[in-house]
Amino acid sequence: MIINTLEKRKHVLKYDLENYPNLDTVTDILQKAWKVTPSKNNFMPYSVNVLGPEHTKYKESIWNKCIGNDFRMDAIGADSGYTTAVVDKKANPYYEHIRYNPYLLVFSSRVCKEANPFYTKRIQSGGHFAEQMYPEWVDSIVDSTAIEVGLFAQNTASLCLEQDIDYSFTSCFPRDVNQWKDIPFVEYRVLLLMTLGKGVYYRRHLHYKA
Repeated sequence: MIINTLEKRKHVLKYDLENYPNLDTVTDILQKAWKVTPSKNNFMPYSVNVLGPEHTKYKESIWNKCIGNDFRMDAIGADSGYTTAVVDKKANPYYEHIRYNPYLLVFSSRVCKEANPFYTKRIQSGGHFAEQMYPEWVDSIVDSTAIEVGLFAQNTASLCLEQDIDYSFTSCFPRDVNQWKDIPFVEYRVLLLMTLGKGVYYRRHLHYKA
């Protein structure tokens, strides 16, 4: 039953950096996820960039963005009276999987260059507006794009669990694309971060230890 597969999910704090799935396996999972994930008008207005074991510099930078955003939001909460300010605040350990992992997937919006044959004919006839093909509309359609990313990510997650591959998600990061200029493949707003690998330490271990 699929519920038995989905219940394997555990939030990863640390991955095994010596023993992990090969790139062919990850590529196969992503191709299958693409195949079964619906997209409005088949545009898929998002990119999935995969950072492998060698991309430590990018991962460190992205981890810093997550930690910085976490601090920023807590400061906003304190300034607004929702929380109390914390002195000597430490980095949240739940974000460690962004820093150290075999594979980090970065989902971000993209502008679609081509439509499928059906919508190409509709566009050429002058009767269809494909907002996915215009940079100025990227932010306007971000809600529907984010839904599609969620569907793709969940399908990826399910396929990972079938092969006993662990994963974790993070959505705590800057939305302003100008803060991602050091990551060359990010052209438009980042929507989700996902890590893949073999977990060796999970959030439940931290809870049990406490």
